[in-house]
Amino acid sequence: MARKSGKNKNMKIVIYILAGIVFAVLLIFIIGLLLPKQRTFTKQAVFNAPIETVFNAVTDNRSWEHRTTLDDLRIIETNDDFEIWEEVSGNTVIRFTTTEKHPYTLYSFEMESGFFRGKWFGEFETIENGKTRITATEIIEYRNPFIRVMAHIFFDLEKFMEIYFDDLRNKLEKAKSS
Repeated sequence: MARKSGKNKNMKIVIYILAGIVFAVLLIFIIGLLLPKQRTFTKQAVFNAPIETVFNAVTDNRSWEHRTTLDDLRIIETNDDFEIWEEVSGNTVIRFTTTEKHPYTLYSFEMESGFFRGKWFGEFETIENGKTRITATEIIEYRNPFIRVMAHIFFDLEKFMEIYFDDLRNKLEKAKSS
Protein backbone atom coordinates (compact mmCIF):
# COMPACT_ATOMS: atom_id res chain seq x y z
CA MET A 1 0.00 0.00 0.00
CA ALA A 2 2.77 2.45 0.89
CA ARG A 3 4.32 1.94 -2.51
CA LYS A 4 1.08 2.79 -4.34
CA SER A 5 0.62 5.90 -2.20
CA GLY A 6 4.15 7.07 -3.15
CA LYS A 7 3.36 6.68 -6.87
CA ASN A 8 0.17 8.72 -6.47
CA LYS A 9 2.09 11.43 -4.64
CA ASN A 10 4.74 11.57 -7.40
CA MET A 11 2.02 11.65 -10.07
CA LYS A 12 0.31 14.56 -8.31
CA ILE A 13 3.60 16.45 -8.17
CA VAL A 14 4.13 15.89 -11.92
CA ILE A 15 0.57 17.06 -12.64
CA TYR A 16 1.06 20.20 -10.52
CA ILE A 17 4.34 20.98 -12.27
CA LEU A 18 2.77 20.52 -15.73
CA ALA A 19 -0.25 22.61 -14.72
CA GLY A 20 2.12 25.33 -13.49
CA ILE A 21 4.01 25.32 -16.78
CA VAL A 22 0.79 25.49 -18.81
CA PHE A 23 -0.45 28.32 -16.59
CA ALA A 24 2.83 30.26 -17.00
CA VAL A 25 2.79 29.85 -20.79
CA LEU A 26 -0.85 30.91 -20.94
CA LEU A 27 -0.14 33.92 -18.72
CA ILE A 28 2.79 35.03 -20.89
CA PHE A 29 0.63 34.63 -24.00
CA ILE A 30 -2.19 36.73 -22.51
CA ILE A 31 0.24 39.43 -21.36
CA GLY A 32 1.74 39.44 -24.86
CA LEU A 33 -1.71 39.93 -26.37
CA LEU A 34 -2.26 42.92 -24.09
CA LEU A 35 1.06 44.57 -24.92
CA PRO A 36 1.15 46.85 -27.97
CA LYS A 37 2.41 45.16 -31.15
CA GLN A 38 4.54 48.18 -31.91
CA ARG A 39 7.19 50.00 -29.92
CA THR A 40 8.53 53.41 -30.89
CA PHE A 41 11.64 55.03 -29.51
CA THR A 42 13.23 58.37 -30.43
CA LYS A 43 16.65 59.60 -29.34
CA GLN A 44 18.76 62.61 -30.22
CA ALA A 45 22.51 62.86 -30.22
CA VAL A 46 24.91 65.69 -31.02
CA PHE A 47 28.21 65.05 -32.78
CA ASN A 48 31.15 67.40 -32.98
CA ALA A 49 31.52 67.01 -36.73
CA PRO A 50 30.08 68.58 -39.90
CA ILE A 51 26.75 67.23 -41.14
CA GLU A 52 28.32 65.79 -44.31
CA THR A 53 30.81 63.74 -42.28
CA VAL A 54 28.15 62.44 -39.90
CA PHE A 55 25.67 61.60 -42.66
CA ASN A 56 28.33 59.79 -44.69
CA ALA A 57 29.45 57.79 -41.65
CA VAL A 58 25.88 56.71 -40.86
CA THR A 59 25.03 55.71 -44.41
CA ASP A 60 28.31 53.94 -45.27
CA ASN A 61 27.63 50.24 -44.74
CA ARG A 62 31.03 49.26 -46.12
CA SER A 63 32.70 50.77 -43.08
CA TRP A 64 31.01 49.03 -40.19
CA GLU A 65 33.93 47.74 -38.11
CA HIS A 66 33.41 50.48 -35.48
CA ARG A 67 30.05 48.89 -34.56
CA THR A 68 30.76 46.97 -31.36
CA THR A 69 27.51 44.99 -31.47
CA LEU A 70 28.12 43.47 -34.93
CA ASP A 71 30.05 40.38 -35.91
CA ASP A 72 29.54 40.94 -39.64
CA LEU A 73 27.72 43.12 -42.16
CA ARG A 74 27.01 41.75 -45.63
CA ILE A 75 25.80 43.96 -48.46
CA ILE A 76 23.39 41.88 -50.54
CA GLU A 77 22.44 44.36 -53.25
CA THR A 78 23.26 47.94 -54.24
CA ASN A 79 21.12 50.09 -56.53
CA ASP A 80 22.50 53.64 -56.68
CA ASP A 81 22.23 54.95 -53.09
CA PHE A 82 19.85 52.21 -51.98
CA GLU A 83 21.10 49.00 -50.44
CA ILE A 84 19.93 45.74 -48.99
CA TRP A 85 22.24 44.40 -46.29
CA GLU A 86 22.34 41.95 -43.42
CA GLU A 87 23.79 42.60 -39.99
CA VAL A 88 24.99 39.61 -38.00
CA SER A 89 25.32 39.58 -34.23
CA GLY A 90 25.86 36.14 -32.72
CA ASN A 91 23.22 33.88 -34.26
CA THR A 92 20.91 36.80 -35.07
CA VAL A 93 20.66 38.06 -38.65
CA ILE A 94 18.63 41.17 -39.44
CA ARG A 95 17.97 42.25 -43.03
CA PHE A 96 17.84 45.97 -43.84
CA THR A 97 16.59 47.83 -46.90
CA THR A 98 17.20 51.51 -47.59
CA THR A 99 13.89 53.31 -48.10
CA GLU A 100 14.95 56.98 -48.27
CA LYS A 101 18.25 58.76 -48.57
CA HIS A 102 18.25 62.55 -48.88
CA PRO A 103 21.83 63.73 -48.45
CA TYR A 104 22.49 65.55 -45.20
CA THR A 105 18.84 65.63 -44.08
CA LEU A 106 17.19 62.20 -43.94
CA TYR A 107 18.14 58.53 -44.02
CA SER A 108 15.71 55.69 -43.42
CA PHE A 109 15.53 51.96 -43.77
CA GLU A 110 13.30 49.01 -43.01
CA MET A 111 14.51 46.01 -41.02
CA GLU A 112 13.27 42.47 -40.67
CA SER A 113 14.18 39.36 -38.73
CA GLY A 114 12.35 36.22 -37.69
CA PHE A 115 11.15 38.00 -34.55
CA PHE A 116 10.25 41.51 -35.69
CA ARG A 117 10.08 44.04 -38.47
CA GLY A 118 10.54 47.74 -38.23
CA LYS A 119 11.71 51.08 -39.54
CA TRP A 120 14.46 53.50 -38.60
CA PHE A 121 14.49 57.19 -39.52
CA GLY A 122 17.44 59.50 -38.96
CA GLU A 123 16.98 63.24 -39.38
CA PHE A 124 20.16 65.30 -39.59
CA GLU A 125 20.57 68.99 -38.85
CA THR A 126 23.46 71.41 -38.42
CA ILE A 127 23.51 73.18 -35.09
CA GLU A 128 25.86 75.71 -33.44
CA ASN A 129 29.61 75.62 -34.04
CA GLY A 130 29.38 73.20 -36.98
CA LYS A 131 28.01 70.35 -34.88
CA THR A 132 25.41 67.89 -36.13
CA ARG A 133 22.30 66.65 -34.38
CA ILE A 134 20.68 63.37 -35.34
CA THR A 135 17.14 62.62 -34.30
CA ALA A 136 16.67 58.89 -34.73
CA THR A 137 13.33 57.13 -34.45
CA GLU A 138 12.97 53.38 -34.38
CA ILE A 139 9.62 51.66 -34.79
CA ILE A 140 9.59 47.94 -34.06
CA GLU A 141 6.63 45.59 -34.56
CA TYR A 142 6.84 42.18 -32.89
CA ARG A 143 5.34 39.23 -34.71
CA ASN A 144 3.82 37.24 -31.85
CA PRO A 145 2.74 37.68 -28.22
CA PHE A 146 5.58 35.60 -26.74
CA ILE A 147 8.21 37.68 -28.52
CA ARG A 148 6.45 40.88 -27.40
CA VAL A 149 6.83 39.88 -23.77
CA MET A 150 10.46 38.84 -24.17
CA ALA A 151 11.26 42.02 -26.12
CA HIS A 152 9.79 44.24 -23.42
CA ILE A 153 11.92 42.45 -20.85
CA PHE A 154 15.21 41.96 -22.73
CA PHE A 155 15.26 44.25 -25.81
CA ASP A 156 16.19 47.73 -24.56
CA LEU A 157 15.75 50.04 -27.56
CA GLU A 158 17.29 52.99 -25.71
CA LYS A 159 20.42 51.03 -24.84
CA PHE A 160 20.85 49.76 -28.42
CA MET A 161 20.50 53.30 -29.79
CA GLU A 162 22.91 54.63 -27.16
CA ILE A 163 25.52 52.02 -28.09
CA TYR A 164 25.07 52.87 -31.78
CA PHE A 165 25.58 56.59 -31.11
CA ASP A 166 28.61 55.91 -28.87
CA ASP A 167 30.17 53.76 -31.60
CA LEU A 168 29.50 56.49 -34.17
CA ARG A 169 30.95 59.15 -31.87
CA ASN A 170 34.12 57.06 -31.42
CA LYS A 171 34.44 56.58 -35.17
CA LEU A 172 34.08 60.31 -35.81
CA GLU A 173 36.62 61.18 -33.08
CA LYS A 174 39.16 58.72 -34.52
CA ALA A 175 38.68 60.14 -38.02
CA LYS A 176 39.11 63.67 -36.68
CA SER A 177 42.35 62.85 -34.84
CA SER A 178 43.99 61.04 -37.76
